Amino acid sequence: MFDALRRAESERKRKIAELEPQAPLERVEMRRVESGPEARAPREEARAVPLREVEPEGGEGLPGDLVRELGILRNSLEARLEQRTKRVLLFTSAMHDEGVTTLAVAYSRLLSLHGHERVLLVELNARRPALGDLLGLGAGEGLTHYFGESRPLAGLVRRLPGEGFDVLRVGEADPTKIQIYLEKVFPRLREEALKNYDTIIIDAPPVVLSPETPPLAPLVDGVVLVVLCGKTKRETVQRSINLIEQFNGRVLGVVLNRKRYFIPDFIYRRL
Repeated sequence: MFDALRRAESERKRKIAELEPQAPLERVEMRRVESGPEARAPREEARAVPLREVEPEGGEGLPGDLVRELGILRNSLEARLEQRTKRVLLFTSAMHDEGVTTLAVAYSRLLSLHGHERVLLVELNARRPALGDLLGLGAGEGLTHYFGESRPLAGLVRRLPGEGFDVLRVGEADPTKIQIYLEKVFPRLREEALKNYDTIIIDAPPVVLSPETPPLAPLVDGVVLVVLCGKTKRETVQRSINLIEQFNGRVLGVVLNRKRYFIPDFIYRRL
């Protein structure tokens, strides 16, 4: 998934700056996680066919096959959310560098395709801010200013040229400020944002390494856990799920990044 999303981002920039295309695409697999003791491991899965290098079909800088793959992810989440008209989703991981920000950006693009949904992407990761660099925004005011200074949300949100969604950067690289004000101020942020947006996507730091992420879980409608296959240990993933559930959060599913299948493509399609 991570390589596929990075490929999509490169394709979007190529169309603007006429750059050369980059690496081939990978595969994606979404596993759904039921709450309760009987479901400590993922029970159901929606597997996608291989991603290929294709010309963009859906617009907004997303290759057609990637739009389809993200659509599978969206269907899985919507089924769990019972098609709520308004929702707040938390994208996080167990450890650093598992592809959370890249997935959150791509999913925001999918939801905002053709203006069907009003989407706000919120960066909560003050430990390793990456959204500004990924989207070419650089540093600036954002979430920490809303939390610590009670700044109006409308004055901090950025609309990106050529994008269909809005962005609220993290602001200062100060996780302490987020920790202190999170449980008190986030409900107000949620209420204010949902007046103008259909979906709020939170790009959060890792569950195990960041004390501000688990308490946020019960304040959102669902959590999507991103896991890098072949790197993150099963015990670490399980610990992350347990932490979220201990805080009364709801894990909607696990997105497995860079999972490889060692069988011919035509056989995989018939499984």
